[in-house]
Amino acid sequence: MTIKQLLKYSYRVIEVLSILPITALIFAIGMDSHDKAEMGGLLSPNLVAIIWLWFISLPLFVIIVASLIRSIPPNTLYKKAVLSLHIFNVLLWILFYLFLPQPEPCDAAIMEEHYKNHHDEMYDLVKYVRSSLDDSCLIVLHYRNDKVQEFTIRNRSEYKERIDLDNKHELETTLHIAGLSVQELTVIQEKMRKAGIIGIKIGKNPRCFSDCDKNILLFRWHGVTKYQFALYNHPMTEEEKRTVLSSNQFIFYNDSVTFESYGGYPGIRGFPDKELFQSIHH
Repeated sequence: MTIKQLLKYSYRVIEVLSILPITALIFAIGMDSHDKAEMGGLLSPNLVAIIWLWFISLPLFVIIVASLIRSIPPNTLYKKAVLSLHIFNVLLWILFYLFLPQPEPCDAAIMEEHYKNHHDEMYDLVKYVRSSLDDSCLIVLHYRNDKVQEFTIRNRSEYKERIDLDNKHELETTLHIAGLSVQELTVIQEKMRKAGIIGIKIGKNPRCFSDCDKNILLFRWHGVTKYQFALYNHPMTEEEKRTVLSSNQFIFYNDSVTFESYGGYPGIRGFPDKELFQSIHH
């Protein structure tokens, strides 16, 4: 084999190895996404990583672009295979996007309407959970598409996190940390459904935990963004009000209620209608 042939085959290996990771990335993002918005949200951190690792990604980008140009026209078997890989990547992204559901819309006005319609059920849920928990304990239970996204139980000294709620023995052991029973968890789940809530983060006198002077009720997912109600255990202080009013992630509703928006990745929006909503209501 001549040096020219060796370089030719080496380039082909590098070319294919540059295309296949893109296929794997698209497949991983598509499989991990619950809706179209999340597919775009999961792409964001990967783009940030590509920019930061420009000294690696830039040569790969040049190789991929050159590969696409060189595969046209596809007049050899190898060129046909390479062009097919490029087309497959494009079609794979389109197919995932077409078949993933549209996310439910959410903004401050939608959250206000839900709060007004389910006010009593939401506070009944918080009251029941707090009365069921032992002192200085916390429960976090989040669902998405009727599947458990997060389940955490903790007290001052113990912390357990599970996703599987079907194993009764393990579930009882986990719940025991916070003084809860399986029956009480069933009641909590039913009260969540009545309140139109898909997640809770509620503690009982949990001064040892951060962000727990308020009860968090998860309302809706939009891609990787969580929209939730925060029901404070006390009227907000002036400092807390200033924090809420200064951040696009929070909506000040009244002295003990805020609407919150948290995105998991860079560039995720807060409430686009915050200024209009606050100007109308305050």
